[in-house]
Amino acid sequence: MTAISRPFGITLLAVLHVLQAIVFFLGGIALIALGALLRRGFFGVHRLLGGAASLIGVVVIVLGLLYLVLAWGLWSGKGWAWIVSLILAALGIIISLILLLRGGLGTLIVLILDIIIIYYLLTPRVRTFFGESKPAQQPQRGIQSVQSTPQPTGGSKFCSNCGAPVQGNEKFCVHCGKPIP
Repeated sequence: MTAISRPFGITLLAVLHVLQAIVFFLGGIALIALGALLRRGFFGVHRLLGGAASLIGVVVIVLGLLYLVLAWGLWSGKGWAWIVSLILAALGIIISLILLLRGGLGTLIVLILDIIIIYYLLTPRVRTFFGESKPAQQPQRGIQSVQSTPQPTGGSKFCSNCGAPVQGNEKFCVHCGKPIP
C-alpha cells in the first residue's frame, strides 16, 4: 500500500497550530509573571488577584501544549486530530455566530475561516489522508482494470473508476473519492 502524501492545507493548519501554541506559551508566561508581581504587592492590588493571574497563566500554557499535540497529530495524519479539528472548527462557528448576534462583526472572518476549515477537512483527499475513507485504487500500468460491478443501462450514473452508483449531483464518488465527470 502506498503512503498518501500530506495535503498542503493540513501542513498549513499544523504550522498555524504551532504558531498558536507559541502565542499561548508567551501569554501564559506573561500572566504568570504578572501574577508574581501582583502577589508581591506591586500596583496596590490584593494577593488573590495575583494568584488568579498565575493560575490562568498555567491554564493558558497547558492549552498551548494541547495545540502542539494537535499540530503533531495533524502533521502525522492521526485520525483523532482530524476529529478534534472538526470539533474545534464547529465550536468556533457556534461561538462566532453568538458573537455576531451580539454585534461583534469582527468575528465574521473567524466564522468564514472555520466554515472553510470544515469544508476542507471533509474533502475526500483529506479524509483519505487521515484514514477516514479508503483511498482510490489506481489500476496498475499495463493491466486492464476490470469492472466487477455490472453497469445497468438506464438513467443511472456510475463512477467511472470503481463502478459504484452515483446519487444526484454528487461531485465525488462516496465509495472511492474520485471526481465524477
